[in-house]
Amino acid sequence: MGRIVAAFRCRLDLPLANSTVMLEFLALKHPLLVHLPVGAALLLPLALIAAQRPGRGIKPWWITCRYLAWAGILGLACAMVSGWLWARHLGLIPPGKLLAPQLLKPSAEQWLQVAIWKHQMAAITSAVLGLLTLMASYRKRLEHQGFGLIALFLGLLWCGASLTAGFYGGKMAHPPISATPSQGPLATVAEPADPEADAPLRALDFGSLEPIQAEPVRSTTHGNRWVRVWVTPSGSDAYRAGKPLPPGAYAVMSSLEDRWGRPSFESGPLYMLETLADGKSSLTYYWPRVPEAKRGETGGQASAYWRGKNPNLESCMGCHFKGQAPIDERSNWRTPRRVKPEGEAISSAPTE
Repeated sequence: MGRIVAAFRCRLDLPLANSTVMLEFLALKHPLLVHLPVGAALLLPLALIAAQRPGRGIKPWWITCRYLAWAGILGLACAMVSGWLWARHLGLIPPGKLLAPQLLKPSAEQWLQVAIWKHQMAAITSAVLGLLTLMASYRKRLEHQGFGLIALFLGLLWCGASLTAGFYGGKMAHPPISATPSQGPLATVAEPADPEADAPLRALDFGSLEPIQAEPVRSTTHGNRWVRVWVTPSGSDAYRAGKPLPPGAYAVMSSLEDRWGRPSFESGPLYMLETLADGKSSLTYYWPRVPEAKRGETGGQASAYWRGKNPNLESCMGCHFKGQAPIDERSNWRTPRRVKPEGEAISSAPTE
């Protein structure tokens, strides 16, 4: 049984380990994919209520209910897979696990971990209720009979579970903002002094930037990891030409750990290089969950977030004090494409 579970988990890790394209086109599209199952679950109770009337002409409402149920189930499957991939990529789900850990006594700073656990539980409940609703929609009935109260009851529960999952998903996408005490009839909302005090929000949204490489390349100067650079549109031309980024532009480098000469499923650090208004460069290093075997790189820290004038970035500034690395120093060490015959070594030399 242990081998079966290990093999199942290994198969779940294969898409993330070997397909960066899937991560871009599926995982990062999770906010878009969730709209279909939520919309279907919201519309289904209306069709179920209309299908309760017995008599002639009621059968088309059966088809409508089944169509919405199938649309909700299929859309929910895509949303759950993309959400799991996205959470794994951000380090919110530990490697080898299917669910985010449940915190029994969370602190105020751990609201994100609490929200994603509730989001997952609501999504799983929604999937179970959706399947039960779909099964109830195919219950045997005469052509003049109504759809039945069982399907209506399950559909209403499914709708509630979908709304709950959407609520916690929206809570993660739009974090709560603390309000200042009211000094009069209207309370004023205080703007956060530093929106990136706890995490590099712009860097985490690197998928919305313009990719420089079509696929990850291995960088020996960044721990022999597989990296990919993303740049704001205002600075992409300058980056490709090897020129300094204009003020306000920034580049983000995502990384994956190396596994036998290929990108693995394990996310590495996230790097960000920004050109400030005065033309100087500012570095950011973010590794939310450092594996125990790699903590020597972070001085033993289980989580690292360094930026600006942090002393830990001095070695990085030795290469980036003038901005991004020159073109001739950038890596183009790509994943080997051709499968060699048995007994012949696979070359991992850099390609031009």
